[in-house]
Amino acid sequence: MITVIGAGFWLVDSSLAARAERNISRAVAESANLEEEPAVYAGSSIYTAALISGELGHVSVNMLDVPVPGVGVVNARTEVQNVEVTREQVLSGDLTGARAELFTRTLRMDGVALGSHLGMTDLDISHPTDISPSGGMASEAQLTGTPEGFEDPVSVVVTLRLVGSEFQMVPVTLIDAHPDLTLDDVASDFSWRVDTRTLPLADRALAAYLSGGSIHFQSEARNVEITMRALSPLAAPEEDSAD
Repeated sequence: MITVIGAGFWLVDSSLAARAERNISRAVAESANLEEEPAVYAGSSIYTAALISGELGHVSVNMLDVPVPGVGVVNARTEVQNVEVTREQVLSGDLTGARAELFTRTLRMDGVALGSHLGMTDLDISHPTDISPSGGMASEAQLTGTPEGFEDPVSVVVTLRLVGSEFQMVPVTLIDAHPDLTLDDVASDFSWRVDTRTLPLADRALAAYLSGGSIHFQSEARNVEITMRALSPLAAPEEDSAD
């Protein structure tokens, strides 16, 4: 009997969560003029717990392989945590006006996206010391690719730094190349700078790092009043959305 009741509760909870997630996805796409509806995950292991607590612990909105003008094809994610919600918002998924304790926007560029800026179609990004498939977070990256005019790939280690709002990728070590080459010979080929305010982030990036073979840019805001447009991974929150 307990098993039957538990299964019934799980079905109801999953159904309510799925409906809310569909509604969020549709509303975000419409308000931000997205061509495709993003993937949405809301709540926690028990979605309907928010009916009692008045808080959704986590809502994430994800888009994969999205072409962004001036950036390339990227993966983008908006995440809000500890969202104060009413009963109606839990049931409908309309989070307009709800307050989130933390708002995070993450943009992920893989070798194809970064290679488009460096003019290398074969660019590979890896951890400079961790050879495991996922790697760990790092403020440096090993880049391997064939610069324009070269016959063979070159490998360098670059630093990933934020100076104010500008991201700076600077080669520091030549790992593998023709014996006649020096770091100075390839430094310009593996250098990249960009003002992160021009990226589809909530604000200027507060963190830039390597993880899982991609360069991640991340911005944060606290005590944010949510709009459905702001949840789009490719749109900045409207002005005055945070105190």
